[in-house]
Amino acid sequence: MKLREAMARANRLQQHRRFKIAASAVIVVVALIVMVGALVAAHTPDSGLQTSAQQDEAPADSELTISNADAAELMFSTVLSGARGPWGVVMAAGLVAGVALVIVWLGLGLTYLGLAVVVGLVAGPMWMFGSTRGLSKLIMALVALSASFTALMQGLRLLLSGNGPVRAIARNVLAEAVRLKLSIIFIVLLIFGLAALPGMLDAEQPLRYRVQSFLQYGTGGSFWIIALLVVFFSVSTVATEQRDKIIWQTMTKPVPAWKYIFGKWLGVSGLAAVLLAVSSSGVFLFVEYLRNQPALGEREAYVAMSSAGVSEDRLVLETQVLSARRNVPALEPELDEETINSIIADSVKQLQLSDPNFQVTPKMYDDMREELVKRGRMMYFSIQPGDTQTFVFDGIDLGPDEDVPVVLKYRVDAGSNRPDEQYKISIGLPGLAPVVRATGLGHSATIPIAPLIVLPPSPSEPAARIVLPDDGDFPLLLKLIRSGKIKGAEYIPVGQLVDEDGKFAITLYNGQFAYTVQDGRITGVTVIPNPSFMQIPQGGLYLSYTVGTYHANYIRAMTVLWLKLAFLAMLGIFCSTFLSFPVASMVTLGVFLMAESSGYLRVAIDNYHTLNDDNQIVYFKLAVSAITYSVSWIFRIYAELSPVERLVNGEVVGFTSLLKAVAMLGSWCALLFAAAVVIFRRRELAIYSGQ
Repeated sequence: MKLREAMARANRLQQHRRFKIAASAVIVVVALIVMVGALVAAHTPDSGLQTSAQQDEAPADSELTISNADAAELMFSTVLSGARGPWGVVMAAGLVAGVALVIVWLGLGLTYLGLAVVVGLVAGPMWMFGSTRGLSKLIMALVALSASFTALMQGLRLLLSGNGPVRAIARNVLAEAVRLKLSIIFIVLLIFGLAALPGMLDAEQPLRYRVQSFLQYGTGGSFWIIALLVVFFSVSTVATEQRDKIIWQTMTKPVPAWKYIFGKWLGVSGLAAVLLAVSSSGVFLFVEYLRNQPALGEREAYVAMSSAGVSEDRLVLETQVLSARRNVPALEPELDEETINSIIADSVKQLQLSDPNFQVTPKMYDDMREELVKRGRMMYFSIQPGDTQTFVFDGIDLGPDEDVPVVLKYRVDAGSNRPDEQYKISIGLPGLAPVVRATGLGHSATIPIAPLIVLPPSPSEPAARIVLPDDGDFPLLLKLIRSGKIKGAEYIPVGQLVDEDGKFAITLYNGQFAYTVQDGRITGVTVIPNPSFMQIPQGGLYLSYTVGTYHANYIRAMTVLWLKLAFLAMLGIFCSTFLSFPVASMVTLGVFLMAESSGYLRVAIDNYHTLNDDNQIVYFKLAVSAITYSVSWIFRIYAELSPVERLVNGEVVGFTSLLKAVAMLGSWCALLFAAAVVIFRRRELAIYSGQ
């Protein structure tokens, strides 16, 4: 009895306006303290690094020594600039504070606080034992995600409160969502999947793979589960109301058709927004947690075991995964059309000499031209042993003073791509001597090529030495250059390597570049060739450089995903205005699958042949090719968005892509909305309901 009275008093207290104001003030103050602390810490020396420095420092009489922590700090200020920036903490604090404010103003502040205490009492002891720690994490994640979903749903209902048919219909949609078994199944599946996913990661894997896997399955998996829910629920909320004659109660108010359709769409897209907010926030917070775990080759986060200053795992994670990079492929060779036509004409002449009845069809001409282009590209991207080839990257939008990390990604194929064989590849940068790297065959390799350091010749090294960011000496040399202890050394940012037209040229050597030295003087250069010619496949050579932050990129990617879900909701509602539930569901799901797979179809159709071995058209294949091409053409812009793929690969989801998504998906939604209203106005609901 006393417990019940205490709970009643606590409920009255959490509903009181003064309590809400006081609790909100505390939440805002705590969030601001965390945010300001993160911003201040980002501009002051890291105490953790200083502690490590004291442990790692060499004797004071050695001028050319550097601590592991100093090396890390220098690397942060160059290659990993912004990696440990404050914005992850700021966004995380903002997310948590936002949900907490919603909970408080819903009058559930003390309720959720009590729930957190109970979960702590249950899951806390389980955390202490290794055998039950995984279950403890799962329980805490399930409760946190479920509580966030419940709070945001209540907050959305609060936003939709008030008079008006549109808001009333949207509120009914949300109420139906938590009542309908179909919706509950998908919601539970989403929450349980997200909560269980962190436990499926292999702790022995490099950190970059764990982060990439979680991003892939967390964002991509959540999107697909929410999309399937939107497909079936958007169709169900209209079709079942017509079938069960519930719609009569709404339309006889009366409610205009456009308000009914818009209210339904607002409710379904609002439900999708809540689910996406819960899942994306959970993914974001856990990625930030993973980011601050030790990477492979680190004794603690951001502090490498060796004096290199940064481990390869950390370097790849921060510059290629948790980043917003722009990829610039090497320019393809420009083939002379006159030469191509001449070669084709000579080939046709030879064929006609052997067969007087031979006739060239437009299809055969296109095939011959395509084959010549492929051969020209193959020759351009093939390098014989000891030879060189210069490749140009165009459209690099970096000014002369820009200093951002730039990575060269390349793949070399040679022979049978034996896994136990390595080639020595020499990479020449603009105006600089080549850098030699041992490269495995048949898989992609990366090398950070900017910023870089150029050391002057010395008695032991008669040629200038190029030091790249992945060199263990880079942090020490950078510190010495900044302190003025090395004469003639030069630190070169990427902006100085790009010409005025935005072009960046590199030269690849099929072999090991070396100087010939006699009596301490350079007398010439030589290239020690590899065993056979090497080839760079399609898409196997490109530059990538940072153009923004991972956090802003994440927000833009989630915005594009919500726009897709909003379009899918309108598509389902449109189909359900004139089709039964099974048919409308199948049509909506089919269109969604076609749109999502259009990128793959576009690639597949390029390799799909409609001719048999006798160069005769197979009409069935021709029909398949025409349909596939039409589908890929209709959804080509939709396929180009690919926010999850870009996010996982660290590629930028730019404002141009976001505006394109808003324009395209917004236009489609508007057209479907107009069509749905027209169809709905013409329906005789008293006749068709229940049919």
